[in-house]
Amino acid sequence: MRESKQFDRDRFAEWLGIELLEQSFDQAICRVSIGENSRNALGGIHGGLIFSLADVAFACACNAGQGTYIGLQAEIRYMSAPKGQVLMATATRVGSSRKFAHYEVVVSDSEQRRIALFTSSAYQLDQ
Repeated sequence: MRESKQFDRDRFAEWLGIELLEQSFDQAICRVSIGENSRNALGGIHGGLIFSLADVAFACACNAGQGTYIGLQAEIRYMSAPKGQVLMATATRVGSSRKFAHYEVVVSDSEQRRIALFTSSAYQLDQ
């Protein structure tokens, strides 16, 4: 697991068991193992876990550069039910300006199938 001052203070990510694998302003990769507590009432993987994994990857990417960013917008599309025991989220910067950064996060399962697409924007706080 990679060390990151910001990620190391994220108690929610720690509680969920999310691991940071790679981090830069251009891309961050996180993963989480699926356990019995990851399931919803129907037995599938809880959408909140998928959203949270994507959101953590987004936060790790946008806060890997200069300054501190906060999320302004996030949207997710669930595309298929995950298979296997691990979920991966890859956040990729798709655009930025002086104060804004925009990311696309692909969440995939153990079989490298896309299970969700998360898009988000962040705003850089004044230093």
